[in-house]
Amino acid sequence: MDLQVLRQKLINIFSKISKRKNWKIYTVLFIFTFFIFLIITTQYAESRQNSIYGKNNAYDISLPEYNRYEKEIVIKQGETIASILYDMGVPNSYSKAIIESLSPFYNLKKLQPGKKIKFIIFKEGEQATPFIELLKIEKSPGIEARVCYKDGSYETKLVEVKTIPIYFAKHGIIENTLYSDALKAGIPDSAIMEMFQLFSFDVDFQRDIYRGNKFKMFFKNIINLDGETVSKGDIIFAELETAWKTHKIYSFTGDDGKTDYFNEEGLSIRKTLLKTPIYGARISSGYGNRSHPIEGYNHMHRGLDFAAPKNTPIIASGSGTVELAGWNGGYGNCIIIRHANEYKTLYAHMNSYANGVRKGKYVKQGEIIGYVGTTGISTGNHLHYEIIFRGQQINPSTIRTPSEKKLSKEELSRFFIEAKKIDEEYENAIKKL
Repeated sequence: MDLQVLRQKLINIFSKISKRKNWKIYTVLFIFTFFIFLIITTQYAESRQNSIYGKNNAYDISLPEYNRYEKEIVIKQGETIASILYDMGVPNSYSKAIIESLSPFYNLKKLQPGKKIKFIIFKEGEQATPFIELLKIEKSPGIEARVCYKDGSYETKLVEVKTIPIYFAKHGIIENTLYSDALKAGIPDSAIMEMFQLFSFDVDFQRDIYRGNKFKMFFKNIINLDGETVSKGDIIFAELETAWKTHKIYSFTGDDGKTDYFNEEGLSIRKTLLKTPIYGARISSGYGNRSHPIEGYNHMHRGLDFAAPKNTPIIASGSGTVELAGWNGGYGNCIIIRHANEYKTLYAHMNSYANGVRKGKYVKQGEIIGYVGTTGISTGNHLHYEIIFRGQQINPSTIRTPSEKKLSKEELSRFFIEAKKIDEEYENAIKKL
């Protein structure tokens, strides 16, 4: 029987009996009956609520949608997962459980500023403690780490997210600098910096580039189904005209599944050493005889000097082990790196070293190792750079070190087919502009 109907019948009975002689007794009985009725209806309402929300489980997944919402956080410099969860008001016990679950799948010590984290959060009310039901963060393009609350604990899985590649073909002429003109042509900053590093194995950007030289690039951006860019400026093909030669590089995936860059002959463009260990600097003093700027006498200058503002980053021109990171007489603050094939490189007059760079540390090619300064015997902020082979300094401008990787005959045949296809795709894309 419906509760409203039952209540109305009780009221009707009370109206009838109130007209009789013993109405006081009947009134007491009615009050008692009505009290029992209230208890029954209260218990009925509570049982209905428990059946909907789940008894004694404030975070049950069957909770109504209006208590659940999505929040996106953009990571700032210096933030950690722990600090983000703390700022959101998540209790330490839950924060610890989330971090312990995520750590084996994601390097939480290297959170990149600008990366996004998405949360699905449940709150019972405005003042309630937020409870994280789901955390999503991109691990790599197309791969997402998801931390989900399930059966009383957190569980992390790597999920493949469907993505769509968008291709772009750009070209231009150098009128000011390669960087500014490439940016003007519509090439993303990240792709320009990668182009600098890839061509640095063969191109001296201070001596080989002239006004009027041309450049081309074919690259792709990768977006997810939400329309968000998950990867930007992945180079497929690039071409750079210099005073002496036109250089081309192609992206190619070998039989081992690893993707790298090769020139039009199928040779790896990566070599033991870069020709330029600092971007955007000019050569202020070349290799050879010169008058010493301080001592005044002529002597052999066995390296290259790159003039650059104080604290300009200096990168390792090749992978290797740090042999020295400290004061070295007239060189001032100095780093010496030992590379493969009996090569060493020397970086002098530095203002400071990058964090963690010390004797015995292994550094990768392109990694920042220190910053420009004017320590030791020096007349101004610059980097003195030497390449040493079997104990003798050699001219960095003329260095031709061997490539790091060679393709097999089968890989080489496939490379030429793919390179030709890339050329055709680039030309077709340019025609559509």
